[in-house]
Amino acid sequence: MLIDTDPKWWLILIGVYVVLPIIGYFIVPFLFYGDRSTRKRVIVYVVGDIGHSPRMCNQAASFSDHGWQVELCGYVEGDLPRYIVEDTRITVHALPKLSKSGAGGTVFMVQKVLYQIVGICKHLWQLRGSDYILLQNPPTIPLLPIAVMFRFTGCKLIIDWHNLGYSILQLKFQDSFWHPFVVVYFLTEWFFAKFATYHLTVTKAMKKYLVAKFGLNPMRIAVLYDRPAVQFKPLQNDEERLRLLQEPFVAPYIPQGFDINKGDKIIATSTSFTPDEDLGILFGALKIYENSYQKFDHTLPKILCFVTGKGPLKEKYVKEVQEFEWNRCHIEFLWLSAEDYPRLISLCDYGVSLHKSSSGLDLPMKILDMLGCGVPAIAFNYDTLDELITHDINGLKFLDRRELHEELIFAVKDQNVNNRLKKGALLESRVRWNSSWETAMKEIKLLA
Repeated sequence: MLIDTDPKWWLILIGVYVVLPIIGYFIVPFLFYGDRSTRKRVIVYVVGDIGHSPRMCNQAASFSDHGWQVELCGYVEGDLPRYIVEDTRITVHALPKLSKSGAGGTVFMVQKVLYQIVGICKHLWQLRGSDYILLQNPPTIPLLPIAVMFRFTGCKLIIDWHNLGYSILQLKFQDSFWHPFVVVYFLTEWFFAKFATYHLTVTKAMKKYLVAKFGLNPMRIAVLYDRPAVQFKPLQNDEERLRLLQEPFVAPYIPQGFDINKGDKIIATSTSFTPDEDLGILFGALKIYENSYQKFDHTLPKILCFVTGKGPLKEKYVKEVQEFEWNRCHIEFLWLSAEDYPRLISLCDYGVSLHKSSSGLDLPMKILDMLGCGVPAIAFNYDTLDELITHDINGLKFLDRRELHEELIFAVKDQNVNNRLKKGALLESRVRWNSSWETAMKEIKLLA
């Protein structure tokens, strides 16, 4: 038997012998595992304000309660919920926000997306070696394609479908699906969704859509209904309500002469001031209410209406309210902390949802917040809403300003209607997030 005595082969073998352990023990762990611990780790990612993303905060808290290490990523634009801040198994990673410069709309949007790409990639590099990444969709771009690439590190991907991103973008282009931006967005969503390990949807209707139109495997999709976070809970009694009305977050906005003891009513709506929520319907209904008081019924109670949130169309609606002479109704625009918002909702007699689903497949989280506080919802109607609101049981439905005006009249004048709706909302408030979450996680085999 001949043995090759060429020195170069011996050097190669020695080199391989030395290099392989270095690759196996140092380079591979550095590239694919980072600083991960022995505990299961999940990245919960939302390209939005964490404090105003209650579903994703619920996701983070539930994983933590089951012993997972949670990396919660997104924008931090205000106070975070206390249960997130105080949880030692949840680490918050703030996504840097690009301040708007003098650049035009399209230029700024491109800059913003590029800035997001850099920020997201930095986060995922830092958190390499995680077991799962759970992301909120929409927005789809740029997070979903990056998350799919991140799967090459061995991390499994879960998409939590709140809505369809392309359908929201479609609203900005006069509902034209064939606008180039909308088509690109749809194809991105349709293509990259196929690489996810599991999917969660907020309604049964959305699950059916993803199976029929995106060709996704129904066995890898679980319906996870939104439920209110722990801070959304009914008040115990009238004394607690009166005490809250004296607190600084709301007291300065109560007009002179307004008295809930005389039957005056408080309503609230939460909005992002975008085209899929037509506040003109609410303000139009309140204008008709003013007319009804002046011409037909002087016994109508006063209405204090809080509008919470911020967004691109806010100035337009603030101006509309300021230009009208209000006598029986009073409207206030607020931006509240994550702790004060649920307290405001709990004070209300009714909540109003103006959400027009761009896809017709999602459900408004704001209605869950209302029901969680035992507050009946008066909601803009579409087919999927039947999965949440039963008309005249835990809420009322409307299609235009006149119908909303009629529902308001019934709600504030008829005590039988008020009692029935309040009872239904209080029953709904008992259904909480944890049981729904555990059922969905077992369905996709994340929990035994």
